[in-house]
Amino acid sequence: MRKTVLVPVLKTICDAHMARDTSEVEATDTLTLGARTWDLCEGHAQKFAGYLVDALGAGVADADESEPEPGTVPVAAQPEPVAVAEPSPVVESQRDVEDVSEEAAEPEPMPSVMLAGEVPGYDWESARDAVRNAGYEVVGRADGSTVLLILGEGGERNGHKLRDARERGLPVMDVRAPGRFKSAVLAGEFVGGDPLPEPAKVDRSGMSDRERNRVIRAWARENGWPNLPVQGRVPMNVRHSWELAQRDATEGKAAAA
Repeated sequence: MRKTVLVPVLKTICDAHMARDTSEVEATDTLTLGARTWDLCEGHAQKFAGYLVDALGAGVADADESEPEPGTVPVAAQPEPVAVAEPSPVVESQRDVEDVSEEAAEPEPMPSVMLAGEVPGYDWESARDAVRNAGYEVVGRADGSTVLLILGEGGERNGHKLRDARERGLPVMDVRAPGRFKSAVLAGEFVGGDPLPEPAKVDRSGMSDRERNRVIRAWARENGWPNLPVQGRVPMNVRHSWELAQRDATEGKAAAA
């Protein structure tokens, strides 16, 4: 007796046809990228192989090369490394020399002047602004950039400035005469040539510096500086104003006697 047995036959379907129109076309090749695998018919295998070749930048295989085996995807050839030219050591050395020379080139310091005393017709800030507009800095003590001492009213009381000028041989411009400073401002040039006075002796009261500063602060709060701090350095303009007020008071008492 003959018995018929039906054995199921497994058929692999192309994934590309199934995704496009659900048609069942037998797959002949397999495409594997990383952990994913696709079953493809011969037509889709060639199409996807072309996509990969274009994406990887590889050219079409020569005619004399062997055909790839079915079920495999051609691998793009690795590009040849391109030699990079070494920079010229001569050019680098020249650039380094230029950089060093640029760093070494420092701007010349701005010339500075010392201003001792009050300038007739100018307040404290206006006189200094006029000097700065002429291209000078105003300093309290002479340094290597100081080129002139401008002597105003009461300037002989600034003993440290007079001593600095004498030690450094700085020229003196005496602006105590009315209009002398204004003429220099209009001309844009401050020129010395006047004699340097001897420092005047000040503060014969015998007060210490701390006591003297306390007196100056109390006077300043009543004479135009109500917000003067109770500690720290007394501003030079406040100190000069107090000294002038003391001198005027002394001269007034002498005239009354």
